[in-house]
Amino acid sequence: MDEGTVAVVLALCVACVAFVAWMIEKNSRRLEDEIRKSVHILEQSASKEFPNIDEMMASIEDLIHDTVGSMRTPQIADHLGAILQQWAQVKFAKEMNAMQSLLPVQADEIEPGVE
Repeated sequence: MDEGTVAVVLALCVACVAFVAWMIEKNSRRLEDEIRKSVHILEQSASKEFPNIDEMMASIEDLIHDTVGSMRTPQIADHLGAILQQWAQVKFAKEMNAMQSLLPVQADEIEPGVE
């Protein structure tokens, strides 16, 4: 190849790179405009009023006060229910322990083809 051909190929490469850079810049500006339009639409549709912190704190305090105020001291039925629940849990734990001894261990597994 002679110097003229190399210069033409180099010029074409530079032109292609410049064209790609121009396309990227054009698309980035178009995207920026679209983003600005979308942000503007969102800003217009969003409400400008933010909740007041003092109002939120008062609301939370009322909620806590109502929740704590509706609590009651445990009655005898609550204590008896807890005793019954603990007894049933211990009984079921003993039964599960007994059933666990009936389960086959890994050495007792049946191998296929062996009787």
